[in-house]
Amino acid sequence: MIFRKAITSALLAIGILLWSAPAGCQEIGTVQVSDLRLRSGPGKAYRIIARLDKETTISIIGRVKGWLKVDYQQQIGYIIDSADFVKVTRLSATVATGEKKTIKSAAVSADTIERRLEAATSEIADITRREHRVLETFNEAEVALNRVRLQVREIRLELAALNRRVQEIQQQSAHLEREIASGAAYAAKRLVALYKLNWLGRVQLLATAESFFDFINRKASLERILGQDKALLDKLNDDQIALEALLTRLNASKAEKRSLELSLKERADQLNLRQEERKDRLAAIRSEKALELAALKSLQEAARQLDATLQVLGPASAPGTPQTAVEGAERPFSEYKGLLSWPVKGKIVSFFGPYRDRKYAVTSFQSGINIRAERGEPIRAVSQGHTIYASWFKGFGNMMILDHGNHYYTVYAHLEEVFKVKGDRVDKDEVIATVGDSGSLTGPALHFEVRYHGKPVDPLEWIRKG
Repeated sequence: MIFRKAITSALLAIGILLWSAPAGCQEIGTVQVSDLRLRSGPGKAYRIIARLDKETTISIIGRVKGWLKVDYQQQIGYIIDSADFVKVTRLSATVATGEKKTIKSAAVSADTIERRLEAATSEIADITRREHRVLETFNEAEVALNRVRLQVREIRLELAALNRRVQEIQQQSAHLEREIASGAAYAAKRLVALYKLNWLGRVQLLATAESFFDFINRKASLERILGQDKALLDKLNDDQIALEALLTRLNASKAEKRSLELSLKERADQLNLRQEERKDRLAAIRSEKALELAALKSLQEAARQLDATLQVLGPASAPGTPQTAVEGAERPFSEYKGLLSWPVKGKIVSFFGPYRDRKYAVTSFQSGINIRAERGEPIRAVSQGHTIYASWFKGFGNMMILDHGNHYYTVYAHLEEVFKVKGDRVDKDEVIATVGDSGSLTGPALHFEVRYHGKPVDPLEWIRKG
């Protein structure tokens, strides 16, 4: 995939050398001067591929317009055809007598070359498949790792909600126990009073009334007292039933909590295992030049896919469309140039624009900036807008795209946790995600872009200095 052209060219060169080996040459040359230049073509404009010392012997393959085509140490090149530089010696040709043998030998050589080329082509295809498989495996592992992270986060959220529910139930049950204790103490007093009342006798209590009106009042008061006592006992009974229900719920919640804690431990162990596997895969990629170059190429392809995605998400408007502010913003996004807030606290480690990879001398283009930050550091929206993308994107990991109106967009990638979904409104400086390393080959960082009509612009021209 990466070195295919170079390998193929080398193999073709080997084929040419085998085909035009010195055994079939009729002339040899002896260099007469020092530092004679062997060029890649018949002319001084061609690059120098070797420098020949005096008395060096070369095999002459042919002549081209004042140049000798020669074979020097299995390199095919050209030197000036001049007796001052090269002494040519003609060998006695015996080609006629061995013509059939030479043709047969050439055919065998050609067949050998073809087999070697086929083997090399097959090997190149195998390397390409291996590189593709390694990168696809890495992306699949990243997706699986992200899935486990989400599961861990969801379980933790459920566990936190369950803990709050358990605390509420415990508070309610404690309150009911106090109510029951208080009601039971009061009920005990009332039972003593009723016992004494019965001992005196209800008739005697009413019989001592001084008048009929007093009799009616005493009767009504007695009925109210007895009614309150009944209500108290009913409430006490209801509280007991409610407490038993709360205790049942509490026990069920505690059992659910234990189950969630076990599930969380299982997922946490799985997360640690996948993180270790990720480290091993990254180490494997970084240890092989071909794989690392293939990874860089895949990132370039991911950037092209992002370009295409933004073209779909944000179709161009007609020229001359007036600039209007998005809902909640004081003015259009275009007027915030140089005034935007920083999306995260950190250090810029790569800048917008073309760059050259020093390790492999590969030139590429960076469509945004990368800000190195601590994992979990909050990421904030640089301006008002709404979410048009919040999902996994190959090569960028968890990614969010915000639409700020008038075809201005900001892109946030390599996220750990994402707090917004597609369609959500976002306020300026609102926390929308946290820093992570999803889809990243270099560790926790935020990849940040500013785009206009889908095309990237330098974010540092938009972010507030300092």
